[in-house]
Amino acid sequence: MRFEAMARTTAVAVLLAASLSACSSKNERAFVGGCVSMGASRENCSCAYKKVNATHKIDGIDFGEILGTEQHRKIQMAFAAAVIQCIKDNGL
Repeated sequence: MRFEAMARTTAVAVLLAASLSACSSKNERAFVGGCVSMGASRENCSCAYKKVNATHKIDGIDFGEILGTEQHRKIQMAFAAAVIQCIKDNGL
């Protein structure tokens, strides 16, 4: 009986985690994942994504189409600046 309760709890946790990750867009996952891989915390990377998305509306952009353009460069620069600001605001 104890094993069944633990198995149910684990199943609920997995479903909850999957549903939460499904809330983020493909671009958010890519930006935050890349940012974390460069050494910043997930909290600061998510913070930066939200700041940049608020001004550049990057959730709906197909980055394959804008790669190498001035728009792409501006978004990259804004994201770098936002990470720095989030680190200042939140700490490392």
